Amino acid sequence: MYRHEKTPENPTALLTSVTGFEENPTEIFLAEMQNIVPEMQDLPFYHKGIECFCPKFVLFEDQWIGTVLTPWMMSVVILPGPQQQWEPRELGDKLTVQLPYKALTFTVSSLENVPQYLSCSLHSPLDPNLTNEQAVQLTQDCLRMILRSEEHTSELQSPAMIS
Repeated sequence: MYRHEKTPENPTALLTSVTGFEENPTEIFLAEMQNIVPEMQDLPFYHKGIECFCPKFVLFEDQWIGTVLTPWMMSVVILPGPQQQWEPRELGDKLTVQLPYKALTFTVSSLENVPQYLSCSLHSPLDPNLTNEQAVQLTQDCLRMILRSEEHTSELQSPAMIS
């Protein structure tokens, strides 16, 4: 069996625990995605007709769960919830999370104002024939589907959008 020792100075490891978001982080996360647009817009899989969009995140088992649409992908994301402290994890690590729909494998990721979150790609790249309206509807439907339970469906009504 192959073994290796991790070096103590790992540039992709977070040094401290990650504090949860007390308030719904939808707008913060959406703004972070919008900030990435200029870096992505020249790539061949960038879909010019799609705008960044997130339905309002839902607090599920004390963590914020949401879906995000960008011109290059659609993903499910999990962020730490109120009064949570996530242990530091190495960026790129994989974690399996059981959601009401099914267990999904997430990747530990980071953004400037979101020091650690989990992401699971649903569509990447996006279908080039997908309209913005269809993509927004699909993003909303995916959030409803992964949290398919009576308790959370009423929270899935008010989307936020940044153009």
